[in-house]
Amino acid sequence: MCGISGFIKFKNNLSVDILKKYSLLMANTLEKRGPDQLGYWCDETSGIALSHRRLSIIDLSTKANQPMVSFNKRYIIVFNGEIYNFKIIRSYLKEKIQFKTNSDTEVLLELISSVGPKKAIYLLNGIFAFAVWDKKKRKLFVCRDRVGVKPVYTYYDGVNFAFASELKALKKLPWINLELDKKSISSYVRLNYIPSPYSIFKNVSKLSPGSFLEIDLKKSLKKKKYWKILDILEKKNFASSNDTLHIIENAVKNQMVSDVPVGVFLSGGVDSSLIAALAQKNSKKSINSFTIGFKDDQFNEARFAKKVSRILGTNHNEVFFNFKNLDDLIDLIPIVYDEPFADSSQLPTLLLSQITKKKVTVALSGDGGDEMFAGYYRYFLVEKYQKYIFKQPLLLKLLLRKIINFIPKKLWDNLGTLLPNNYGGKQFGDKLLKLSSLLTNKDETSFQQRIISNCNDLSDLLYEKEEKKVDYFDKKYETLFKDTTFRMQVLDFLIYLPDDILTKVDRASMNNSLEVRVPFLDNNVIEHAFSLEKKNKIKGSEGKIILKKVLKNFLPDSLINRPKMGFGIPLDNLIRENFSDKIEYYLNSKIVRDQNIYNLEYFNILWSEHKDKKRNWQFLLWNFLVFQMWFEHWEA
Repeated sequence: MCGISGFIKFKNNLSVDILKKYSLLMANTLEKRGPDQLGYWCDETSGIALSHRRLSIIDLSTKANQPMVSFNKRYIIVFNGEIYNFKIIRSYLKEKIQFKTNSDTEVLLELISSVGPKKAIYLLNGIFAFAVWDKKKRKLFVCRDRVGVKPVYTYYDGVNFAFASELKALKKLPWINLELDKKSISSYVRLNYIPSPYSIFKNVSKLSPGSFLEIDLKKSLKKKKYWKILDILEKKNFASSNDTLHIIENAVKNQMVSDVPVGVFLSGGVDSSLIAALAQKNSKKSINSFTIGFKDDQFNEARFAKKVSRILGTNHNEVFFNFKNLDDLIDLIPIVYDEPFADSSQLPTLLLSQITKKKVTVALSGDGGDEMFAGYYRYFLVEKYQKYIFKQPLLLKLLLRKIINFIPKKLWDNLGTLLPNNYGGKQFGDKLLKLSSLLTNKDETSFQQRIISNCNDLSDLLYEKEEKKVDYFDKKYETLFKDTTFRMQVLDFLIYLPDDILTKVDRASMNNSLEVRVPFLDNNVIEHAFSLEKKNKIKGSEGKIILKKVLKNFLPDSLINRPKMGFGIPLDNLIRENFSDKIEYYLNSKIVRDQNIYNLEYFNILWSEHKDKKRNWQFLLWNFLVFQMWFEHWEA
């Protein structure tokens, strides 16, 4: 993995030295993404500069450094990612090209040189973000992988263009204007992240997954979607579940190709356990597995991960989340995530990346399994809601809402301890209070929106209530996909997966110069998963049916058929006990008040209720805290 950056200064008034200066300034902000080499290329006549920070994974020699120039001298590329089928592509090109390296970068570059960038991207199986300059057409081509594993931000104001793996690199260009977009903040407060193609700033976009753009020196910028999940879904050809193991195993084998040590993230859940099992099966020696543990059993999967490791024969590494050193982690958030991002599992992810990097440079992860094979509990919650509650008379739903809100949360929590974990649990009261907020939703789309949102209504929370249009909440999907569960899977794959899950892992891992690969997001696995019949994914309130079936080849039922825990932290108590000083500081800050963004009076009420354990407002308070830390850091 690497960091890429660059810009075009259309008013060609910069010398080579100035172009070099700013390209290096951009690249140096991305040092942790690529500590092994720094490179740049610029052209004074076109006003373009490209820069690159390299993390050496395939072909460790200096010959594979970037920016890289094609054999015919026409194309120059900066590339972040991995092309898993590069050896196959290389075999087709070797008759035409005398390769100088063994890198996937050179294969990608020469493929582009051979067929052009637009045709080349359809032949790639991998995770990537790259920019390639065509000296002949004097045109820049910027592309992002199908799912959005690797990031790329673009800035365009009609006068200036720039791109980078992270926002902090754009800040180094004095001629661009980074102005807060309050509509994006509204989306952030609802979702805990800012969905593509938007960013925290006006004129800055995340290039959407499966998209590319072209820009020439006439300032003509065109964007196009080259891959859509809908293209797979429209085929309507059911895949055979008998092929699942073979397809996933091939993906794992392809992604274990590396010139540096490879390990696996192992939580002990279905997804990571299957990836670990297949990785170990295809390794001649014990691979390193890594997990984070918690002292609170409600969040601790480490004991399961250890059991899985013993059976599989991995060399297991675990570290327990140390709340005493929490300040060190939380201070990293605004630095690492670059724009407001409030998925609290970012904290253990940062720690996991730190311990993993000590022994390996590449790690395989089980991300994507929940979205493609129906692993989230909310999928079944929605179906139950529709079946038992949604169609009930409005008067009955209002009565139920009144009863839920009348009984103190503490009493509901006590009742929850007597119920099965899937239905009750320690935070049963919070579940019911969220249910009460769902009872007045009039359609499936609004209900779905509330399920994944921090709140029903932003009017009390923010002064700017208007949000960015998010495809997630478009009612057209009710027509496209009649099955509610499948619809939620697709939308999670399109938005939640790239903008939350993959963003969380990319920033945390790259801050530690660690490459994370995702076998479940291999091209062939994606197509297979979304072509399976529903019965292969869901049975009653149980998901991932086919993955559990496959996993039985490696693990006993006791480790497979257990309740899903997720990768959460005890945020409720942490906010109350560890972060209270920070929250109160920002709630009483003149700087925060002068922002005119958050309704501080209302947030003070939320904080008071949370402190007194009357309500659990952990997600909204964490959302507020993360934004303020980011704002303070960015403005510094």
